[in-house]
Amino acid sequence: MQAATTHHLPTDRSLPLMGSDVRIVVGPPARAGVPSPPEAADAVEALLRRYDATLSRFRPDSELSRLNVDPREAVPASALLRAAVHAALEAAELSGGLVDPALLDGVEAAGYRGSFEPGRRLDLRRALREATGARRAAHPDPRARWRFISVDDVAGTVTRPVGLRLDTGGTGKGHAADLAAELLDGYAYWMVDCGGDVRVGGDGSSPRVVDVQHPFTGSVVDGVSIADGGVATSGLRARIWRGPTGEIAHHLIDPSIGRPILTGLIAVTALAPTAVRAEALAMAAMLSGPHTAPRLLERHGGIAFDDAGREHRFGPLSRWSRSRLAVGL
Repeated sequence: MQAATTHHLPTDRSLPLMGSDVRIVVGPPARAGVPSPPEAADAVEALLRRYDATLSRFRPDSELSRLNVDPREAVPASALLRAAVHAALEAAELSGGLVDPALLDGVEAAGYRGSFEPGRRLDLRRALREATGARRAAHPDPRARWRFISVDDVAGTVTRPVGLRLDTGGTGKGHAADLAAELLDGYAYWMVDCGGDVRVGGDGSSPRVVDVQHPFTGSVVDGVSIADGGVATSGLRARIWRGPTGEIAHHLIDPSIGRPILTGLIAVTALAPTAVRAEALAMAAMLSGPHTAPRLLERHGGIAFDDAGREHRFGPLSRWSRSRLAVGL
């Protein structure tokens, strides 16, 4: 009897993966015949490990890295790589080109060549004080090189101009969380958090609060309530460093110039039906700055923090929940 009870206990698992912290929560089965919560969490973990092995730009043996050095224009690609490129192009379309998978050269030039080492991280307040230049909105690359990337699922190929390297990092964690969601049908509740890109769902459909941390202090502010969908945070706190020439650098690149910029926002959390779309909206709002972010976040809801640490909320954010699931910036 005890074994059967344990079999149905919720699973809450945390592990370092994908260059970040991953959390997998699987509640009790809501239907007969589904695997136990630990078995479901095992399946999700295996998927996320395969995703990282296939799509990490920091692994020279990954399929993405091999694609980026392939001399052919059309390259055979696995279903997983093709799906990741589809997600990156969806985000580029949704954001009008602000979330651009063709910016790997700019990311590397800013000093983000290898997996980010926490010791490089600068204090955000101090970095902002040092970066005294004017804040301005980013703009899409007028060349729109991402439009020359295509996926052919029938032929099983990804096509791009020779020499154009792809970076799916802007949408990869959200896409991985969305794929994991497909394995969790039939449980009362579940959550997959891939480094701040979160997918929540479950047959119970009770809203849950995803906590949000203040980008300066790390303290938890009132979160966002969601029963089914995606929540993603894009911010500077976790990855801001000193660039090759001593400048303040981070991973959010202005596509029009290929370099990091400061827009007046330091963190944005966005809601959407999927984690990929939430991540695209969060990044686009961050890059657009405080004047355009409200429009981008109004439909599904979101939270933005400006340079002074002030919090701004947009859209239909509910604050009621029965349980809390914490996710960091």
